[in-house]
Amino acid sequence: MRSVTIVTCLALAGSLTALPCPLVAQKPMDPCSLLTAQDVSGVLGIKSLPGRPWLGTSKASCFYAADTTFDLSGRTATLMVLTPGGFDAQKANPGNGPLAGKNAGVGDDSYYMSYGSYAKLGVRKGDHAFTITVTPGPDKSTPDQVAELEKALAKEAVARL
Repeated sequence: MRSVTIVTCLALAGSLTALPCPLVAQKPMDPCSLLTAQDVSGVLGIKSLPGRPWLGTSKASCFYAADTTFDLSGRTATLMVLTPGGFDAQKANPGNGPLAGKNAGVGDDSYYMSYGSYAKLGVRKGDHAFTITVTPGPDKSTPDQVAELEKALAKEAVARL
């Protein structure tokens, strides 16, 4: 009986090596490697500091702002890395705002999540996916204006994938 268990385990291990690459775990992507302070400064019209992990600890998101706080009352950008499955799950539930589900035409696939005046852009290129969220700061930006800023940042990030 023990030999059957060992053979079964070896067969399972051997079959895992034959899986296509997208199903095998990838090296995590550094979200701060996809945008530079210069990219964010140019698009948002601020003097952004280099990106840093959200609240100093996140390995999945990178925060860009003109100061060292995490204050969302100013103009900021956040890039969050997703798995392709996470991308698909968010795309399936885009909210009910004016941009919900709209394709931005970036990467291989993209969508906006939208609730009221909030908008977030999800992008997938190949086996990589991420979201970009811009807070407009004190400006009274419309969701469409915020979406254009997110789209411009997403194009920069896609170019680095």
